[in-house]
Amino acid sequence: MIEWITLLLDSKFLMRANGILGFLLLGFFVFFYFSKEGRDERGRGLIATASLIAFVALFFLLNIVANNLSWLMDNHVRLMNGLQLSYTLFLFIADIALLILRKIK
Repeated sequence: MIEWITLLLDSKFLMRANGILGFLLLGFFVFFYFSKEGRDERGRGLIATASLIAFVALFFLLNIVANNLSWLMDNHVRLMNGLQLSYTLFLFIADIALLILRKIK
């Protein structure tokens, strides 16, 4: 399992794909912020709640990166992939939380 994760994180293709996915997820979040639904009070509340959920998740993600930092620093591509993966997961959690909150409220 560790060998598979090592090969995956050493891939430059994954780094590019992860970066593109991160920009797409950020674009979705910004799009909702500037949309008609995101400008009213309900939309601002949804964005605030989703951001709080993502902030808590970011705390856990960065602690996981910090615990594996010596392993990540063996290869610069692996380190960039690890950091980009935590950023992408942070945005993914924010977007999923936003979608769930839109359906609930």
